[in-house]
Amino acid sequence: MENVKAPTRTIRLIRPPNTDGVGVFCLDIDGKCQFYTFLEIRCEIGGRGFAVHRLGQGELYHVRVGAPEDRSCECLGFLRWGRCKHVAGLAALIKKGELPTRL
Repeated sequence: MENVKAPTRTIRLIRPPNTDGVGVFCLDIDGKCQFYTFLEIRCEIGGRGFAVHRLGQGELYHVRVGAPEDRSCECLGFLRWGRCKHVAGLAALIKKGELPTRL
């Protein structure tokens, strides 16, 4: 049986949220960049909520970031595995202090 290597992922904040709250980040997965716009949205059930849109794909996901019980995403990866690049990426930006609370 082959050992499958997990992809190398990094995230960069390309543009911090502007006055309307919209920002841009880049997920680099094994050397391929995927650009996303994001907007922090109100979340009444725990964690911080974000609307995340992958540029060029038309995909929009609602993502929650917080304690383990306050994490969710509408993408297929999260629905299947309970974790995804969107939650991990936003959590990393928050942990680095690059996404201060707006709401």
